[in-house]
Amino acid sequence: MEKIEIIEGLLYIAGDTGLTEEQLIMHVPITKEQLNIEIGNYDKSNFLIKRHGNNYFLETTKDMEKYIKRILDDKPSSKLSQASLEVLSIIAYNQPATRNDIEMLRGVASDGPVSTLLSKGVIAKKQMQDERADHFVTTDYFLQIFGLQSLHELPSQQEIAEQEEMDLFFDSLEEEK
Repeated sequence: MEKIEIIEGLLYIAGDTGLTEEQLIMHVPITKEQLNIEIGNYDKSNFLIKRHGNNYFLETTKDMEKYIKRILDDKPSSKLSQASLEVLSIIAYNQPATRNDIEMLRGVASDGPVSTLLSKGVIAKKQMQDERADHFVTTDYFLQIFGLQSLHELPSQQEIAEQEEMDLFFDSLEEEK
C-alpha cells in the first residue's frame, strides 16, 4: 500500500478531528519532508488534504457539495428533542436512574424520551439485583458522541451555571443589535 493511501485512510477515519503531523509521521511511518511531498502531490478529483491549525483533514471538493447535501437532506434528523436531552442529562448525572427517578426530577412522564434514547443507543437498561424496576445508564456510544473518555469529564454544576451566565450575557448583546 502506498504511503499516501495510508495517510488518506487515516484522515478518513479521523473525520472532523483530523490528525496532527506528529500523529501521521508516527503511524505511517514517514518523515516530515516526505509527508509534505505526499500531501503536495495528492491528486484526487473529489478529495483534498488540507491543513487547518495543527491538524490535517480529508475534505471533499466543492464539486461534491451538491451530492453530499442531497444525502444529508434525505437523512432523518438525528437531533434530540429538548425532552430527550433533559432525560439524557438526568441519566448521565444520576445513573443508574429508574424511570421513576427521571419522572420525579422532570415532573412529567418520560416514556417517549426514554424510548428515543434507547433506540439511538445512548442509554441502556441495567438490571439491579433484587430490584424489579429497570435502571438506565449511559453507553460508550454516549461518551463517543459527546467526545468524553469517561463520565468524570462531564461538566460540573458550577461549570454549567457559569456557561449559562455567559450565554445569557451574549444573548443580551445579540438582542441589542
